[in-house]
Amino acid sequence: MQAINLFEFDKYEKLSNTELVPGLKSYLEEVWESRKRYGAIVDEDDEIDEVSEEEEAVWKRNKQRFLLFDGTFIRARNYVGFIQYEGVRINIYPKICKGIPQNKILPQVLYWLGYSKRVSFPFAQVPLSYETFDNWLEAFIFLFAHYSEETLSSQPYQAYQEITEETAFLRGRLAISQYIQANVITGRQQFFHCTYEPFVYDNQFNRIVKFVTRLLLSVSQSKANTDKLHELLFLLDEVSDIHCQTPDCDLVKLNPLYQDLSVILEMCRLFLSSSTVNQHDFSNANFCFLLPMEVIFEDFIFGFVEKYFPTRKPKAQAKSYLALNKNKDKVFDIKNDIILEAPCLIIDTKYKIRNVDGNKKGIAQSDMYQVLAYAIRRNIDQVLLIYPKVNDIETFRDEFTIELSSENNHKVCVEAMDVDVNTRDEEAIKKQLNLN
Repeated sequence: MQAINLFEFDKYEKLSNTELVPGLKSYLEEVWESRKRYGAIVDEDDEIDEVSEEEEAVWKRNKQRFLLFDGTFIRARNYVGFIQYEGVRINIYPKICKGIPQNKILPQVLYWLGYSKRVSFPFAQVPLSYETFDNWLEAFIFLFAHYSEETLSSQPYQAYQEITEETAFLRGRLAISQYIQANVITGRQQFFHCTYEPFVYDNQFNRIVKFVTRLLLSVSQSKANTDKLHELLFLLDEVSDIHCQTPDCDLVKLNPLYQDLSVILEMCRLFLSSSTVNQHDFSNANFCFLLPMEVIFEDFIFGFVEKYFPTRKPKAQAKSYLALNKNKDKVFDIKNDIILEAPCLIIDTKYKIRNVDGNKKGIAQSDMYQVLAYAIRRNIDQVLLIYPKVNDIETFRDEFTIELSSENNHKVCVEAMDVDVNTRDEEAIKKQLNLN
C-alpha cells in the first residue's frame, strides 16, 4: 500500500499508480455529494488564501473540494483527515502542525476535535494516548472499536424488531396481502403470514454495528485494532450478517436515554457515508474522512471558551442578517463564530497564519470590513480576532480603533491575537485568551 502524507497547501505529491487518478477523482466527487446529502461537515464558503488564481479557477470547476489535481500529482487544500482508495492511503495534516513530530500531530488534532460538538466521535471519552497511531484511519478505527466494545459489553442492546413471517398460528397482526398471495391462493390457508415485534438482540442497530465492524476489520493493519474488533464481533455473534448503507441508520430509533448507543450509531453513519464497499467483498473497501480545518479551529476555540469562561455566556454560530431591502425582507445573512455576553464581545476565528510585519499586522482588509459589519449590526463595540500561532512565530496582540462618529465618540475596538493551539496545556491557553 502506498502511503502519502500531505500538509494543507503544501507541495504536490505524485501518485505511484497513475491509473488510479480518474477513479480517485470520481470517488472524491461521490463522497463530496454523499457528505452533503447526509449532513457531514462541509464548508462550501471557505476563503482560501494559499492557492493561486489559476488553481482557484480549476477548483471552482471541480465537483469536489478535497484535493487539487495536476495530472498524476495531488495537493491538499483546507481539509484534513484521510483517504483510502484502491491501495493508496493519503493522510492530510494541518499546516500549523508542520515541523511537529508526526506521531504527535494526530493526537493533537484529536484533542481539538474533543471540543467539537459537530463531530460525533468520542474523542474526549476514549484514552487515545494508550495507543500510538501514525495515520488517521487506524486512530478512528481504534476509537470506534474501543468505545463500541466497552459500551456493548456493559449494556447489550435489545429492541423490538418488526418481523413478517409464516406461522402455524396467529401472532401479532395478520399480513393480509402476503397471506392471500402465499397462503390462500396456494391452498395453504391453515398457515398465516403474521407481522409482530419480538424483543430481540438481532436488531437493526446491532446489525449495522456488526457490518461496520466487519468492514473495518478488512482494512485495519493494526493488531491492537483487529484484536478489539474481533472482541466486538464475538459480542455480536448472534446478530445477522447483512449489508448496510447510510440510510439504514435513519431506520434506527433510539431512546434518548441511550446516549452512548447514539454515539456508536453516529460513528457507524460516518464510516458508511464515507466509504464505498462491495456487498460481498470487503477487500477493496474505500474510505474518506475529511474535515475543513477552519471548522475544527473554530469549534475548538468555542468549546474551550465555553468550558473555561462560562460566566461570559458564549454562543456559537449566532445567526442574524445585515440589511433589509425595500420590501422589508432580511437579506445578507451573517453568522458570527462566537458571541460573548457580560460584557459583550464578538470573537471571529481566522484559520490563517498572520504575518505581523506592516501596519495592518497581517489582517486582511476584507476581514476588517467583515467584523466591522458584525459590530455595527450587533451594536457591539469590542471585537476579537483569533489566529492560530505557529511554533516558531512569536505571539502578538494588536489593537485597532475604528472611529464611526467623531461627534459622539462612537468607536469599535478590534483586537487581533495569536493563540498557541499546538499544546494541551490548558492553563497556558486560558492565560493567552485572558477572557475573564
